[in-house]
Amino acid sequence: MPVKNGDGPIRTNFDRTVIEGVPRSEVEAVYDPPIEHDTLRIWGDQEDEPATEGDCLLFADREGRRGGAYTIIARVAHATVLDQETATAFTDAVGWGDVTDVVFPHVMFLEPIYEAELDRESFWDILGFKRWSNDTFSAINFDRDGSTFHDEYASTKTFINQIQGQKIYPTDTVSEYDSLEHALEDVRSKLTHGEDETAWLKNHIGEAVIKDWSDALTGFRPADEVDPDTAAKLDQIRRTYEHLESELETKADEVGVGTLNAFTPAQTLFLCGIRLVQDDSDMSGPFNQPRLNSVLEEAYTTPDEYPDQPSNVDHPLATHIQTTEPTIYKFTAPPDYWLTTVEFGSVSFEEGQQDRWGDLEEGDVAFLHSRVEPSTTELTNQPSGVIGIGIIGETFEKSDPWWLDEYHGRKEYSMVASFDRLFFTGNIARIDTTRGVAEKESSEIEQELSALTTDCLPIDSANQLCMNASGTAFPVQSSFGTFRTDDGKIDYDRPMALLEAMAADLTEVAPINPHKPLESTIPKDILEGLHFEDDLGEKILEQISTALRAGKHILLTGPPGTGKTEIAERVCEHLAETHPYLYSDFEMTTATADWSTFDTVGGYMPSESTEDGEDLSFTPGIVLNRLKNTQTGTQSNDLVVIDELNRADIDKAFGQLFTLLSGQSVQLPYTVDGREVELTTYDDLEGVPTSNQYIVPNSWRIFATMNAYDKTSLYEMSYAFMRRFAFVRVPAPTLPEATDSDDPVEDVVLDYAEAWDLEITRREAGAVGRVWRQANTAVEERSIGPAIIKDVLEYVTQHPDDHLPYHLTQAVISYIFPQLEGVPKRNTIVREITSVPDIETSLLHGAAREMLQVSLATNE
Repeated sequence: MPVKNGDGPIRTNFDRTVIEGVPRSEVEAVYDPPIEHDTLRIWGDQEDEPATEGDCLLFADREGRRGGAYTIIARVAHATVLDQETATAFTDAVGWGDVTDVVFPHVMFLEPIYEAELDRESFWDILGFKRWSNDTFSAINFDRDGSTFHDEYASTKTFINQIQGQKIYPTDTVSEYDSLEHALEDVRSKLTHGEDETAWLKNHIGEAVIKDWSDALTGFRPADEVDPDTAAKLDQIRRTYEHLESELETKADEVGVGTLNAFTPAQTLFLCGIRLVQDDSDMSGPFNQPRLNSVLEEAYTTPDEYPDQPSNVDHPLATHIQTTEPTIYKFTAPPDYWLTTVEFGSVSFEEGQQDRWGDLEEGDVAFLHSRVEPSTTELTNQPSGVIGIGIIGETFEKSDPWWLDEYHGRKEYSMVASFDRLFFTGNIARIDTTRGVAEKESSEIEQELSALTTDCLPIDSANQLCMNASGTAFPVQSSFGTFRTDDGKIDYDRPMALLEAMAADLTEVAPINPHKPLESTIPKDILEGLHFEDDLGEKILEQISTALRAGKHILLTGPPGTGKTEIAERVCEHLAETHPYLYSDFEMTTATADWSTFDTVGGYMPSESTEDGEDLSFTPGIVLNRLKNTQTGTQSNDLVVIDELNRADIDKAFGQLFTLLSGQSVQLPYTVDGREVELTTYDDLEGVPTSNQYIVPNSWRIFATMNAYDKTSLYEMSYAFMRRFAFVRVPAPTLPEATDSDDPVEDVVLDYAEAWDLEITRREAGAVGRVWRQANTAVEERSIGPAIIKDVLEYVTQHPDDHLPYHLTQAVISYIFPQLEGVPKRNTIVREITSVPDIETSLLHGAAREMLQVSLATNE
């Protein structure tokens, strides 16, 4: 209800009857409301239907079409529509007629009234408002298109409680009760009048918890010795009161609760609130003041023979929580939202939630809470409960729609957090992750939602477990919450209690999806710090991106030192970090001449479980270990970088993989759990992989490197192997020839040095550049790349310029000669390097004879 700033009849009447109040004596002759105060707070309008008692009015100081602020929140204690004659008399009695000729038949009596603490701009963002309503009395639509209200608040009641500031009316309270019966009668009356419910605490604690407390109090006398189970319940009562104390103080002041003997108003309200629930449900062990006082003062004892027994949950999540002490969150969303979480192993954040997304750290734990209502009315309600738990992995950004809300244009989730490990209580095998949720019929989604919510921990049970653990309920409010203690620290008691209850039903699922293809391109900035002439780096990345999207593996060829291995490693690191729903990691290895299929695929090894080693079991090799997590047995997808592939005998090392690399499943002559080991493509996968299956994901790739010096090895590869690879050439730069007046190779080396952040002199650049040019032009198609020259430069720059010839020669021996070992015509290359003016010929000659078996006097 926006009330314009400045002068005007609405403002005058608002100040007169809402802020200042109207003496009851001035209006009771015209209309006698069921309000007991001497001063009344009243608002009116021309509606022909009365407001509902218990509704709230949110007043605002309006400034123009978009300015202003919310100032007052008031509850409608009584409302009526007066007949025309009575309305005219009432309008005059309260003074509204002094500033306007309008008669207001609809009158509302407000109690209580608070200052409102609500930021207008953020509230409008949540609701999708653009400006003030033109009406002076209109209902707020919290469910309008674009509204995120229910992501921020569990209910309108939660919202109202949060925005209530200082209470400004009424200020009268009952000072003291002379008996518990007097207190119960008064509190019941005030709660019924103000809240339309006889047990305010019932919604905060839960009837089942109060029933447990009642059973524990049966036969209990102050200062009794109690058993550990009873002591745990009494401790819970005390912790619950301590947690709610500030809220109880506010509530007691709001409704006017007095004291009972030595009990404060907050303690009195706590006692009466619980007692009202007990009386309404005929529970045993009724609360009374001596019993509650004994509990709050801990005036009871427990036998020494009952020490506290800490919870011992045998589950990997419990081990993770106990050893890493992570922040523990809960995420709340509609049930159909979680189908996409299963599909992509991720949760999402929308605009305005960047801080929450940014606060997540790898290793944090999240409990997944599913609401009752799906995000679309086409789907039926599901049980509300905790359906899973995950360990947070990478955070990343995306642009494509994944969630149903995104496909329908209701929301956009650009910020995403993946899971490293993910556990669900439901039957996840019945959820089809080959297709997105938007591709499925409603009937299919219904079946999958039923499978998803099977065996969930009901929210009522979660609340009771949390209350038993720490006196605080499960944090259902808003989409995201953190388990914290009253002093702001991370609370581990509630999560461990929940985990203990869920552990038997939790099944681990793969956080990566083997069916999803890689569709993105690779950004050029991943090559930062590497220097390529012109746009060569971008062209190499474009070739790699195109090949990956086409389903090809990558073979990077080129001279030594051109950055092939570095490019492969950076591309894999980028893919693993930005596509955690596709890739679990990447692994780098160097091929050797001894490799066989035992190294790449696997074979039988003695079992570690037997002392004599006679029992053999299948042990996966380098490739198969990338497809299944060896610790959890779940699907993984590690990219593989094989450096210097040419060192391996391809047929010997990869023979059993040729069929698989050509896109077909294959069985191996080994068994796991009595079944043959299967290497299966993602197309042939049905449901969840079994222990004997190794699934090759759609996006899985091998990256290999091969020096151009060894390109003859290409002809030793079978066609079946080669055709699965895209060959990407990473050449050495073309080095310019010197002229009579200038040698531009100096500038080339200086450019590289700048990219590498090396400080070198022009003389050093020229000397090293000339060595590089001679090495690369001596023999056709025999070159060295910039990485080797970087090593030479780093060596040379560590020594004074006046000793450049000696140290340059030593650098050539240390970094260039090893690249020439076994190279035909290496004699010619060494001879050309010797012709560089800054090279010490005798030193180079001796080293060439010892290291390369090259004599400059002999032509090879």
